Amino acid sequence: MALSDNSLGRGISDVLAKTIRREPLKGYLEVDIGLVVPPRENPRQSFDQTAIDELAHSIALHGIMQPIVVLRREVGFEIVSGERRYRAAKQAGLAKIPVVVREDDSPQHLAELRLIENIQREDLNPLELARAFQILIEQHSLTHDDLATRLGKPRSGISNTLRILALPASLHPHLLSGVISLGHAKALLSATDSGWQLLLAKRIVDEGLSVRETEQLAKAGAPPISAAGPARSEPPPHIRELEHNLKLLFGTTVKVKEQAGGKGTMTVHFHSRDHFQRMIALLAKVMDKDKN
Repeated sequence: MALSDNSLGRGISDVLAKTIRREPLKGYLEVDIGLVVPPRENPRQSFDQTAIDELAHSIALHGIMQPIVVLRREVGFEIVSGERRYRAAKQAGLAKIPVVVREDDSPQHLAELRLIENIQREDLNPLELARAFQILIEQHSLTHDDLATRLGKPRSGISNTLRILALPASLHPHLLSGVISLGHAKALLSATDSGWQLLLAKRIVDEGLSVRETEQLAKAGAPPISAAGPARSEPPPHIRELEHNLKLLFGTTVKVKEQAGGKGTMTVHFHSRDHFQRMIALLAKVMDKDKN
């Protein structure tokens, strides 16, 4: 995505334009990778290792195509944006990396830059985004309106994302993995009964409920499963075995529902774009094998 693309809010270039520069940028430097350290605060806490592996392979062949933005520290440099490229470069065994050195007196500008860099280059999961918003608000005494203005995003979007932090901590791993999406989270928050909220979350994980299905159940205020009986009848043994084998194949939850007349549906969940691409590649290999 181009830096000038503002479809997800203010661009990185907009934030950089407000950043104090003590001297103009003149190209980039080649520095020892050992002198560069990751950012002390980064909205992104989880990295897709497969994506890092692929980027490391590309860097080993072609080098780093875009310099990493850093701050000069008493010893060495601290990354402002480009931690994924840094990790991949280390994995590829690079001794030196290209960097652009910035001077900035404003922690708020740096926090905004890191947040926007992650939003535009690779989507943060809902929980990471909510935590990043909360840190900016608390550390810099911002209102929701202030943050919306700074990031160029609707105030309602800021407020709805922050509401995710009200979900039980037991659901956080599923938010981080992507099994529970932002749409799922919003639907869960509309459930007035905390017990039903948790049971709905369990059904999202176990049964692969869609966002629409979750919204309908949350709105209906259905009673807990323990009182109303299981919401989903136990599938026959051959379906359970098929779901288990497909889960092993794709590395994700797969649900198969049989209907009368031999019809039915199969739902395969993916946790990220990279995960989806890996499943497509796997299917392509199976199809090629069948042709041979």
